[in-house]
Amino acid sequence: MNQSAHAPAVSRDLQMQVVLDNDARVALPASVSYCANDPFAVTASFRTGEGNVTWVFARDLLRDGLTEAVGEGDVAIRPVHPSRGAKVLITLSSPSGSARLEGPRDDLRLFVNDMYSLVPEDEEWRYVRIDSVINELLGSSDDAR
Repeated sequence: MNQSAHAPAVSRDLQMQVVLDNDARVALPASVSYCANDPFAVTASFRTGEGNVTWVFARDLLRDGLTEAVGEGDVAIRPVHPSRGAKVLITLSSPSGSARLEGPRDDLRLFVNDMYSLVPEDEEWRYVRIDSVINELLGSSDDAR
């Protein structure tokens, strides 16, 4: 869905790490963002040497993944064992491969708190622009009217 420049939004830059098969880690700058125009989704953008890789997934998945293992399919999130520090493991899977990423749980928790302060749980429906959703689903635009 197109995001209006005037819609309330929050974002946070993070320092993530790619977890390699040998358990080594490589730094990966990232950012997470949330816009009230798309009230059920979080956008995560990872800055690689070849450009940005962007994933969109349910905001509840990120919230719940801070405290328990959640997600099936393309995105799974779980807290890392406390002995490894305050981190969250995000596993992204696609037909071309998968990646395991560790991120700072405290920074993600602050982002989640900001996101739910902006649009409280069970209030998402107030932000859905139903005309835009219908137009997008039907493949038409506001300009076509």
